[in-house]
Amino acid sequence: MDARTFLYCSYCGAVNPEIASDQGLVCDTHVENRAVGFCVVCGKPVCEECLESSGNRLLCDDPRHRTMLNDWKVIYTFDFEYEAAMLYANLEQQDIESEVFSKPNPDTTATLPRPTIVEVLVPKNKFAAAQEIAKTLGLTDDENGEDEA
Repeated sequence: MDARTFLYCSYCGAVNPEIASDQGLVCDTHVENRAVGFCVVCGKPVCEECLESSGNRLLCDDPRHRTMLNDWKVIYTFDFEYEAAMLYANLEQQDIESEVFSKPNPDTTATLPRPTIVEVLVPKNKFAAAQEIAKTLGLTDDENGEDEA
């Protein structure tokens, strides 16, 4: 894959340095600062001043995200927020805590409007129950590319 074909690393959150200056990426909190990465949980652009890290993964300054990184899992990734809202509502109805985050799509260097992906996360200890709910909605692991590991 050509290095210029991705915006940031979806695993660690680091911005692709070859395109960072071309994109004019700025920190959400400190708009005068250039973004050096994206929070791997919520997708918020962060600068050197406000980024947190957990191992080799970048996080924003939301303290919940460190816990979510370790104890939560993506149950499904959507293209549109209304699709994620449907799953979120069904999980909530079954008393399964979940969070929805819209992130820049890491596999593109497109400028505005920047394509997004929408992830629904659940606590790992509720993943199997959440997966069953997703299946009742016609969402399958094969379509989403998620595994049960």
